Amino acid sequence: MMGNIFNKYFLNDFVNKFKKNLLAEINKLEIIDATNIIQLIDRLKDKFTIGPLVLKNPIPSEPRETTRDKINEWGGACRQKVFEIDVTIPFDGNSQLFDCHPSTSTIVYLDKNVRINSNSVSTTIILDDLDTNKYQSQIGKIVSDLSSNIPRVNDEIAPWNDGLENYIKQLLEQRKGVVSKKFDFMEKIGLKVNPKSDDFMIPPPVAKKPIPTPVSETTKNVKKEIVPILQEDVYKDIKKVLYNVGKAIEKKPSIYLKKHEEDLRDIFLLFLETRYDSTSGVGEAFNKKGRTDILLKFANDGTNLFVAECKFWKGQKKLLEGIDQLLGYLTHRDSKTALIVFVDQKEFTSVINTLKVEIKQHPQFKRHINDNYESSFSYEFSLPDDSQKIIHLEVMLFHFPNIR
Repeated sequence: MMGNIFNKYFLNDFVNKFKKNLLAEINKLEIIDATNIIQLIDRLKDKFTIGPLVLKNPIPSEPRETTRDKINEWGGACRQKVFEIDVTIPFDGNSQLFDCHPSTSTIVYLDKNVRINSNSVSTTIILDDLDTNKYQSQIGKIVSDLSSNIPRVNDEIAPWNDGLENYIKQLLEQRKGVVSKKFDFMEKIGLKVNPKSDDFMIPPPVAKKPIPTPVSETTKNVKKEIVPILQEDVYKDIKKVLYNVGKAIEKKPSIYLKKHEEDLRDIFLLFLETRYDSTSGVGEAFNKKGRTDILLKFANDGTNLFVAECKFWKGQKKLLEGIDQLLGYLTHRDSKTALIVFVDQKEFTSVINTLKVEIKQHPQFKRHINDNYESSFSYEFSLPDDSQKIIHLEVMLFHFPNIR
């Protein structure tokens, strides 16, 4: 493959990337009967249509008089008077198509002073004199080079664009079935997800619905013990919610700047409260030996389901003290918890590396399970007064640097 445009990617790979990204976006959606499918289709179609290239008429600037170096007929250097004209060639469509190689193409080399921008091509025409024919010849050559492969490119993206709406409808229908099955599963294990909470700003009020209490039966002769249990899938969903909220806050300094732990905690708590039916979220709730930052309770009887603590990063010693504090809140019923760490210094990666080393020094540390996200890590700990009781601790770090 040659030339310096229409040569960076195979066009087929470029279209497949759009297909992959569309599928990934739809797989994040929580589609229910109340979802406005028509509006959703329009939004996705607008986002994933590959705009065909259409060049428009060149727009020249007023000529500028200047000089440039020239070698004369005797081999000596001299200065020559010239006219420079800046030219903008607007276009519609996806600018990345100029990088794409269709199945068959013409080799194209553009002069190095021709620049392709997001919605226009810019260049400078240099003329010895103000001759219209010379100007038209130079600009016509550039337009011809740019146009050489556009018809083939547009023809080869047309099937994707023409079939996009039906493809989106098919994917949305499949996704709706997956979400319906997931919600059915969540309801059966004792928690029903509020799908609107995936909108992530700001959740509408949720009508709480009575959910049957999970039960466990010890023996046939013993009365059923009603014990709400936080299932692993629900725990994973809680961690996903917390992590997504934290990453969203990272992008909005106005939310976290000059905020205290309790201010940031309330944001996380807001999303947990609106995420689950048959639960209640509490900030600064009394639990065993003190007040924990986030406590998710089973609404029917107040039984604890999930405990979390929020801390600003203050070094290794405070990290271990924070884990001590969190473990001290837990009862024998508690098995899944989280420590949310806010890092307000610049060296975020250094803090992550330090935490990974120092957390292993805690006396209740058992093992590292896995890294769930870039800055979210799963560990096993034991209770201080019961070495056989295993606690799942998720440590999440979020970068909220001071901006000066």
